[in-house]
Amino acid sequence: MTRKRVPPQSQLKPTTGQVKKVRTIIFDKKNDKPYFLILHRILRWQGWELLKETIEQEESIEEALNRGIKEETDLKKFKIIKSLNKQEEWQALGNNYKVIDTFLVRADMDQKIIVGQEIMPARHRKPSSRGVAGGEHDEYQWTDKETAIEKLTHLESKKLLKELKLNES
Repeated sequence: MTRKRVPPQSQLKPTTGQVKKVRTIIFDKKNDKPYFLILHRILRWQGWELLKETIEQEESIEEALNRGIKEETDLKKFKIIKSLNKQEEWQALGNNYKVIDTFLVRADMDQKIIVGQEIMPARHRKPSSRGVAGGEHDEYQWTDKETAIEKLTHLESKKLLKELKLNES
């Protein structure tokens, strides 16, 4: 079976309607200090971001959240703590994007993480499909809150982390 890759940015065609996303703040605590997983994006733009996943047609937000964490990081064990009920909208490359919700997720930072998987449309994916070329991200970091806020590219992501309280987690 041949894999189809997402075309380069210059060949992308705008979608009709809105591209719906779910965003995830993945964290862990070591010695009572929180650390956050940030990803370095290289597809369509470059910079540091929190994990976001497109919600596929006929897919629930929770299904997209679970799929996105597994596909983007290869994390095997994680716990969805709660919805933060935070949305965001923006336009880019002729598309309208909307983060439907943002979730707080805890994962063990000692787990192996793999980024750089090949991007394929859902209809061509196999559960075990992974690659190294053509991925969205080329690296990741577990960082303390201050470093994550400093490194994140988008102001809305910085604001989310600044306002985040982990007392109950």
